[in-house]
Amino acid sequence: MALVTIVGYPCSGKTRMAEALVEHFERKLASPDYTGPKLEVVHVNDDNSHVSRSVYDNSISEKSGRGNLFTATTRALGPERIVICDSLNYIKGFRYQMYCAAREAHSRTVTVHVATPPDKCREWHEKRGECSYKPATFDNLLMRFEEPSSMVRWDSPLVTVAWDEPYPLDTIWELAMTGDKKGPTAAVKPRSQAAPNTLQTLTNTTSLITSSLLSHINATPSSSTFPIPSPPAPAPQSLILHLPMRRVTLPELQRLKRQFETTHTRAQASGGMAGGIRGEAEVAAAFVGFLETAWDTA
Repeated sequence: MALVTIVGYPCSGKTRMAEALVEHFERKLASPDYTGPKLEVVHVNDDNSHVSRSVYDNSISEKSGRGNLFTATTRALGPERIVICDSLNYIKGFRYQMYCAAREAHSRTVTVHVATPPDKCREWHEKRGECSYKPATFDNLLMRFEEPSSMVRWDSPLVTVAWDEPYPLDTIWELAMTGDKKGPTAAVKPRSQAAPNTLQTLTNTTSLITSSLLSHINATPSSSTFPIPSPPAPAPQSLILHLPMRRVTLPELQRLKRQFETTHTRAQASGGMAGGIRGEAEVAAAFVGFLETAWDTA
């Protein structure tokens, strides 16, 4: 029915927001004025998904932890449930996966960004005691945070909430209850040929990213990140590609580029899930997520 994804820095107040949403939604559903279908509110978080804070200490355990969270969230999705995913959700590629899962479940999506300043998060983190992250892990999570953007469909509609402002609970309720539902799955979509301009956008965007990345690697061989230029990124510094701890070669990058283009060309032609990627900003974000998955740097 709906998926509400909470996004924010560690110790930014995401769980307080999630708990306030659960209470507000349940009160709305129990109100005599409510005349809609019978719905259940499900709160999915790291704790009930068996994801400890220590999983974020290294990339291997973190990837496994994200898998647990993704499984718990997708299993909870259904026509009679409002699912609130309360976790870091700081990687754009992971949010895209969640968006796709919600689409397959014919669910509405809402992204809620709890925008707490890093210094305030650090202050709250230091008061947690034994339940805190390791200092290096906490700093790393702050650095790697990828802020949601209303310009890409998997983060939209986006509600940004400042830490010191009242929660816009009614706004989020309305979006979850009356927003646009996602389209049908590939199984029931009519097959159609991808538009030429769509394929041109795909190849032009991947070519631009590939050439600019190679120039960046040649200029700064030891770099661990690459800011995607704007365009195709929605805005400067809004899309960051995390590089592997080795030099990426031209043949490898060309091979990955061809693989990505082939996969999405076929999906667009068949009306599959990836066929919804149309604009250059969305192609760029999907290509970055594809590369990070291939390199295990997400």
